[in-house]
Amino acid sequence: MLNIYERLLLLPLFQGMNNADLTLLAGSTKFGFQRHEPGKTVVRDGDVCDHLHFLMNGTLRVVTEADDHGYSLTETMSAPDILQPERIFGLTQRFTRTFVAQSACNCMTLQKDEVMRLADEFLVFRLNLLNIVSAQSHRMYKHLWHPQPSDLGQRIVRFVAERSLRPAGPKQLHVKMTRLAQELNDSRINISRALNRLQDDGMLSLGRGKIEIPALERLLA
Repeated sequence: MLNIYERLLLLPLFQGMNNADLTLLAGSTKFGFQRHEPGKTVVRDGDVCDHLHFLMNGTLRVVTEADDHGYSLTETMSAPDILQPERIFGLTQRFTRTFVAQSACNCMTLQKDEVMRLADEFLVFRLNLLNIVSAQSHRMYKHLWHPQPSDLGQRIVRFVAERSLRPAGPKQLHVKMTRLAQELNDSRINISRALNRLQDDGMLSLGRGKIEIPALERLLA
């Protein structure tokens, strides 16, 4: 059974901190602890982000919807991880994804004022936080300058990858063919043909209004 120090070191915000700092931090910080049974919503799209949520063990189902709710992407998050840490700062401090327990999960929470205090008192914590937020910004900017593939199948793959938390693992895209055609500025019949070719290659499976991708990294490769 991992103790609190070992659990903290699994998380990117606390990596690199020495034992003395961890002892001081653990003794002076108000952590919250929650257990979520399968099917329980941990955070909902639109909720105010005034806490950092750390997934300590278990897996979460992550659902992201288009602004008009015309399509959605479902993927998984495995422990240890942090739920959208970049949303605790900035102009819109709200979550943009819904996180639901896929298995029994244990989460740790940290209020924003505690995050600010730790960033002020511990240099390593502050640098880790800046690196996480900066990395998110860099990824978003880099996406804009990738050349668009000429192959329609790869454009579909790019569409999914750009909306994913990470470019790997199983993904489930709930979208109608007509909507996907609109998003990619192509015809419905061409979209259908490209998807069926990928299905024939064993890269994905098609259902009614649903595209199942078992391993996105295979498609990206």
